Amino acid sequence: MPRVIVLDTFPLSNMARREAAQPTTVGEKCRQWVNSCLAAGNLVVAPSICYFEVLREMERLGATAQIERLKTFCFAAPNRFLSITDTHLESAAKLWAQARQNGTPTASPDALDVDVILAAQTLSLGLSPHEYVVATTNVGHLAQFVSAEGWMGIAPGS
Repeated sequence: MPRVIVLDTFPLSNMARREAAQPTTVGEKCRQWVNSCLAAGNLVVAPSICYFEVLREMERLGATAQIERLKTFCFAAPNRFLSITDTHLESAAKLWAQARQNGTPTASPDALDVDVILAAQTLSLGLSPHEYVVATTNVGHLAQFVSAEGWMGIAPGS
């Protein structure tokens, strides 16, 4: 059964890469993995907080071609881009406070904690944990809030 795959920053950033002839880098393998997930019929979601993280670095580098590829990917299909709302931010604040109170913070106290915002955006989908997964390279921080796996461990057709 297809499921929803929510992309964290690393998998999303690779969708802005130019297609390589051979999958020799981890980034290219990740890009091909995302395409395999799409081909298998999964809904792939790009949360706006991850889009922000990827876009800000591309803007810093002046990587205009990558920015265009990122935008094309994020806005190519209905329901792919998950815009941030006030409700997401309020939910993220609660997650942030709970993590601090439990002694399991995901960032320094003065940092913009993107992990809790990503978690809040994911939880807003209203899906049960077996219906979605956050594809990430940072399972430890995210798994305390949402269903998360390393992208390499997620079978595109599962």
